[in-house]
Amino acid sequence: MTYAELTAAAWMDLDDDEARRVALAIADAHGLRLTGLGAHEYAGRVHRTALFDRAGLAFALVPGGRVTLGYDGAAFTPTAAQAADYAQTVDEYNAPDLAEYLDGYTSPVRTVELPASLVAVEALDACRIELGPEDERVRDLVGSSGARPGGGIRTYTAGGGLEVRFDGSGKVAGARLVRPTSYDEAVQALIALGLRPATPDEWEYACGAGARTLFRWGDDTPAENPYDLPNGPHRRPNLWGLAIGQDPYRHEWTAQREILCGGDGGSAICGGAGDFFSWTTLATAYRNAEFAEEMNTEDAYVDEVLLRPVIDLV
Repeated sequence: MTYAELTAAAWMDLDDDEARRVALAIADAHGLRLTGLGAHEYAGRVHRTALFDRAGLAFALVPGGRVTLGYDGAAFTPTAAQAADYAQTVDEYNAPDLAEYLDGYTSPVRTVELPASLVAVEALDACRIELGPEDERVRDLVGSSGARPGGGIRTYTAGGGLEVRFDGSGKVAGARLVRPTSYDEAVQALIALGLRPATPDEWEYACGAGARTLFRWGDDTPAENPYDLPNGPHRRPNLWGLAIGQDPYRHEWTAQREILCGGDGGSAICGGAGDFFSWTTLATAYRNAEFAEEMNTEDAYVDEVLLRPVIDLV
């Protein structure tokens, strides 16, 4: 069996020594460093997570197998609070019946075969490239900025979108290059690093980790919108250990540019359609075809291109 054939059940059946051997072999085969291996609990489920580092990028093992994706709107039974909140959305915005809405904004139920892979713990923003303090552009800006110790962290911005942040002692605390980037450029940048973006199926599975509820943590939602809630279930690492689907404003492109996942650019929250309505944009299978079409037009305002890198296992 190749590591790409590793299923969630097979991974969990390994004893701790065998799991460490497999994780170290994966790291060795792909030039990675194993940084964490152990039990991780999320929303009442426990899974053994394996975390890796690749030149500063964190990846988690996502086992594969035959999995069910998508959502059936008729399967959702709202709480009294959710029903009342959505009823207001219907009254004010002429929204459809809840089951009809969920069917229209989630992917269809389907069964697919997915290989095991390594998925980035966080999405990469191709519009913001982190730079090291020894980068020539950073050194040039440091030499010309006149930075002096004291006063906390200060940011200096040069032409071309270069930003350098200094701490209170005058040392470089961080630097990045901020520039407009197209989807195609972002994908090519990943390929140049030996990576690729997650497919829609991979993204959905990585997010839900096999949960068949509307959200990866269940069907309930807090009585606040997700953006204003810093400590909600959406903010915690999911069962695989991924930071994914945490902010409706931070939607992610996939290997199919017409399919975006993990948010709607904050449209539901900005539109004031109700807290529960805004939570549905973080549903594991959420798809908003209208928003995706808008984001892929030539005149769309795009200030970040988030992609979830994947490493194929051998």
